[in-house]
Amino acid sequence: MRASLVRSVGLLTLLSSAAIAAYAQSLVWLGTLTPTGGSSFAYDVSNDGTTVVGGANGYAVVWNRQTSTITQVYASSYLTAVAADGSKAVGFWGSYPDQRAFMWTPPNNFQWLPPAPRFCWAVDITPSGSHAVGKARSPSGNNLPAVWELNTNPPLVHTYAVPYVSGEAYGISDDARTVVAFGHGNGWGYKGVVFHLTNGSVDWWAFLNPVSGHYGCVPLEVSGDGTIAVGNTGNLWGGSYYPVMWRAANNWQPEQLAYLGGNANSAYDIRGSAIVGFSSLPNGQRRAVRWNVGTATTQVEDLNLTYAALLSNGSRLSTALGISSNGRFIVGQGYNAATGRDEAFLLDTQACISHDGDIDENGCVDDADLLAVLFAFGQTGSNLGRVDVNCDQVVDDADLLQVLFNFGSGC
Repeated sequence: MRASLVRSVGLLTLLSSAAIAAYAQSLVWLGTLTPTGGSSFAYDVSNDGTTVVGGANGYAVVWNRQTSTITQVYASSYLTAVAADGSKAVGFWGSYPDQRAFMWTPPNNFQWLPPAPRFCWAVDITPSGSHAVGKARSPSGNNLPAVWELNTNPPLVHTYAVPYVSGEAYGISDDARTVVAFGHGNGWGYKGVVFHLTNGSVDWWAFLNPVSGHYGCVPLEVSGDGTIAVGNTGNLWGGSYYPVMWRAANNWQPEQLAYLGGNANSAYDIRGSAIVGFSSLPNGQRRAVRWNVGTATTQVEDLNLTYAALLSNGSRLSTALGISSNGRFIVGQGYNAATGRDEAFLLDTQACISHDGDIDENGCVDDADLLAVLFAFGQTGSNLGRVDVNCDQVVDDADLLQVLFNFGSGC
């Protein structure tokens, strides 16, 4: 009996170790369009992590994690944002002053957005895929912040002079009503603006100013609820620049974020309380970082330290460019030591997904799975592994019942 119990405990230990390893956070280097050489970067990712968009070897690309394929969309282009379900993405072709916005839908459908072939580019999309923002030539001939309605056929574009002579939008809230943009005009220099839309018309707007003493600022994204903008402040065009946020709760005043000591830093995306971007060390090396809104002005998290166990042989995460709408996945660019090149990465920050009770993932819910839950019964925490069947951070009756209800399934 004792020997049997010892064997069971040993088996449980092996199962638990395997479960935790299988269920821990993961890092995937996404590669490029060629076996060697080239570089790539990822701008955005769907909520399930299966659709990643960005650029590689000079092409706009889509990485499909379900099929482990890279779709080459268009040359001299970038895909910059994707809907939460991966059903729609936007990007742009060319370089200033000759650029054109486009929309991509799977499997590989391509559509120019208005007013193409006139100047325009798109950089952000709502999680639903209903609207996108960027910059477009207005009927008056000025290049202005633009909002596209993507669910119409053909899509519609609207430009807003709020209060710009020239400007560009970078972020849009989930309900497509709050937009953050950058621009410049006589008498007020280079700064940002946040504006709110009702029935397609601006009903209020406010300046997003740089930190006192800084040359200018660029807001690059707005939170899903439209209450926080993030970006950089300083001199992006030839000097030092630093991460910053503006909050409606603080009357949209600039709040510089903590950084790692170098003179090049920026926040790129925000989801919930998490902000991501990059911060440089005093030696100039860029590091992908994350801030929590509540502590962002005093604390910055180097993702290379947090996820050190996922990095090896000198690999590093250089910049975090986007977060999935549900906050689970982070994408960007880093150095992959295994290939010796700068590559797009996909970081899964979640350690648990609910399942049917197959703890050891052998396709059969059986005695071994039941034992695993029983031996872990009562444990709590965020890194319990698959024994926390329903991912509520406690192994309890609910997890045991899930195994019992599915007992024998797949066997």
